[in-house]
Amino acid sequence: MDHYTPESMVITELMRISTPVTECWDALDSRGAEDALNATLGQPRPIHGLPKSELSARAQLTLSSQARADAEQYHEDRTRMARLRYLKEQLYSDPEMVLLEHLERRPGDIQNLDIKDFQRLSRSLRVGGSWWYPLLDCLEALSEELPKQHGDLIAMKLLLKAFKDTLPDLIDKHGLRDLADQLLKDSEPPSGSPRKAADSAKY
Repeated sequence: MDHYTPESMVITELMRISTPVTECWDALDSRGAEDALNATLGQPRPIHGLPKSELSARAQLTLSSQARADAEQYHEDRTRMARLRYLKEQLYSDPEMVLLEHLERRPGDIQNLDIKDFQRLSRSLRVGGSWWYPLLDCLEALSEELPKQHGDLIAMKLLLKAFKDTLPDLIDKHGLRDLADQLLKDSEPPSGSPRKAADSAKY
């Protein structure tokens, strides 16, 4: 970086020395960061590019009310996310711990809670992360790779055919019988097509 005055060289050197110190401190602990920074800047050291010169300084760090509010919100968000990750890990391995944590905060709920609900939630999260989410991602990728006007339709047909072949009662329960019949009928090869004749020849 080119400098035209000794002052600009000093500013650059101060930034070079200060940044590694201040970035290690939380914004809410400006007093601690200030003490650490002054301990570093208080030791005279040569300035790069200025022969026979030494730099020592003292800094005062301040935090505006808006910057403090932003830092407090950031800290609160990080704490909340850390707690959610902890709960997720416990749900995977030991849902009873989540129940105890809930009862510790709300002991009056003990008459209305059932550990089975927490066990079901644990299984749902575990199976969802291992199976359902990857499957849905696969279907989404299929839709994107195929022509826009056909991608979603083909993905829907795959799901409907799978449900119709394995769980026909589920199709009826959710009122999807007519939709499944129509979509799957449209995808069948016309009568007399080579595929139809080949299928008939097998029997």
